[in-house]
Amino acid sequence: MSAWSIAPVIEWMMHKGRHMTDIETLVGEICARTRAAGMPIDRVGFFFWTLHPQYWGNAMFWDGERVDLRRAGPELRQQEAYTNSPVIRIIEGERAMRRRLERADCPIDYPVLEEIKAAGVTDWVLAEVVFSTGQRNAVSLSTRRPGGFTDHDIAEVEELLHPFALVMENFTNRELGRTLLETYLGRHSGSRVLEGQIRRGDGEEIDALIWFSDLRDSTPLAEALGGRAFLELLNDYFEATAGAVLEHGGEVLRFIGDASLAVFPLLGGEATALRRATCERAIAALREARTRVRAANERRVGEGLRPFNYGVGLHVGRVLYGNIGTIQRLEFSVIGAAANETARIEGLCKRTQTDAVVSQPVIDEIGVAWPSLGHFELAGVAKPMELFSVPAA
Repeated sequence: MSAWSIAPVIEWMMHKGRHMTDIETLVGEICARTRAAGMPIDRVGFFFWTLHPQYWGNAMFWDGERVDLRRAGPELRQQEAYTNSPVIRIIEGERAMRRRLERADCPIDYPVLEEIKAAGVTDWVLAEVVFSTGQRNAVSLSTRRPGGFTDHDIAEVEELLHPFALVMENFTNRELGRTLLETYLGRHSGSRVLEGQIRRGDGEEIDALIWFSDLRDSTPLAEALGGRAFLELLNDYFEATAGAVLEHGGEVLRFIGDASLAVFPLLGGEATALRRATCERAIAALREARTRVRAANERRVGEGLRPFNYGVGLHVGRVLYGNIGTIQRLEFSVIGAAANETARIEGLCKRTQTDAVVSQPVIDEIGVAWPSLGHFELAGVAKPMELFSVPAA
């Protein structure tokens, strides 16, 4: 059997592959090039841990043609798929494992080995992929070739693991940065930061539908429930209201104690179909929030917990959308009279005994005739503003 070299794969990976932006394409290309170079791989598995609010780890499986990406939440650590996995041994410090499955005396000490042996795999290797932080990840290689991997095959793959770790760490760090920015700043604001809008004062004037939501009776609730129970209630409230905003394409800019500020940017100039569609998405988010709050309260009452009430104010106006704060601590937000007016509009929910109040400019955008609540004076606004309730769909 002639010797082969992993060098062309490493050269491609370090000069071209590392610039790819899609991890599935990158991993699939590395596997295909490694097999084409001479490594008799039929199946490859990659196992990486991540810092993400929803996912604990990523697993990718290459079957010779395509890559299957699977994400797992924190609950995986309690499941047999993880607790009975040989990957744990790599995490705990073992550098590599090997099972020559075609041999009669080969131990079948993990469920995955039974599965791949039944699929015709003759040799299986699991090796560490260590990042500069010390984070221990793993890669598995399987072959169906009679006799399995040669010593030369194993030695060549070992040459690949270190540069592979560098490329994957660089990729996962980019994804981590994007994930954290989107989680803590929002999808649009996070993208603006990545695009370079990181200086105080960076921003632009935009038209937007502004959403302001507030939890009712938060002070007595906090006193009655105590810290942790009140925090759980807040998360239920934000999941129902702010979660609906995100589901319908809005941007949640800030959580202000028990309140949230969000925007639906209006594009396309004056009175366009696009502007109307955006406002209709905001109304759809409001109606979904009602449904979510109702479901959350039913669940809470069923569990013997306190329900909650809320209010939402919607307004349309021109705001400055950009970076504000101190040089050491910045945030993307909206400022301007329209943003202040939206908070004051929401404050009238309790007075009008409704869960949502919208302004005349919102009505003008969507072209509907909803019940008027009357004209109200708002602090800092010269003329009284007519406000409206939002009927059920």
